[in-house]
Amino acid sequence: MSEIKSINELLNQNLENIKDLKGTQKESFEKALREAIREASQVEQEAQKAIEAFSKGEISIHEVVLAMEKADMNLQTLIQVRNKVLTAYEEISRMQV
Repeated sequence: MSEIKSINELLNQNLENIKDLKGTQKESFEKALREAIREASQVEQEAQKAIEAFSKGEISIHEVVLAMEKADMNLQTLIQVRNKVLTAYEEISRMQV
């Protein structure tokens, strides 16, 4: 249960970091997105390592499932952020100047 709690805290922290960005800080927003993508990639690699370790009998299935769920949550969060950014872009492009 502590693993799930820490994932939720991490997601909330990342969302708060994005909310704190100001409109004039394009580089910071880009940096936050790059960091989130890098982190998601790292979590995916950890899940792959967990699968390999399970196949060697080094860890239990529970640890593998936790690693895979963590990777899935990160991916779903990135997908939702992407969807929100695309929606915002579409709204801005529909505005008349």
